[in-house]
Amino acid sequence: MKHLVIFSILLLNLSSCGPNVIFDQKESISDPWPYDDNKKFDFEITDSTKTYDLILILTHSDVFSYENIYLNATTIFPDGSKTTNPVSLQLADKNGGWIGDCTGDNCSIPIEMSSASYFKSNGKYSIILEQYSRKDSLEGISAIELKVLESQKE
Repeated sequence: MKHLVIFSILLLNLSSCGPNVIFDQKESISDPWPYDDNKKFDFEITDSTKTYDLILILTHSDVFSYENIYLNATTIFPDGSKTTNPVSLQLADKNGGWIGDCTGDNCSIPIEMSSASYFKSNGKYSIILEQYSRKDSLEGISAIELKVLESQKE
């Protein structure tokens, strides 16, 4: 019994050490990814006094033939207003080697979209990601994931 109590306390302490995940959603992407297949992520912010990190995790295969991918990121705010920003995500280094965690033919790359940022108000936010390349369809992209974390940065 004594060991169970010690183990429970240790487990509780370990579980409180990581970042507080507010939102985590992964969207599968049909291959090839057509330009009109937008991915939408809806999440709720309940404390606008805290700072948040937004992490995008892109999964692709070695069939993807570019060093980066261009996306349009549209943010829809609780009041209905929205902003759209073009984003270039670097997937390979200057020598052509894939960045991120690669196993076999697949790579998963976490990309920090925003660090220690404030949301202006509490409420429902949406982020819509659309592929914005010169080609109508992109081969080799299999999934895109968005994580919203309470920031641990000062």
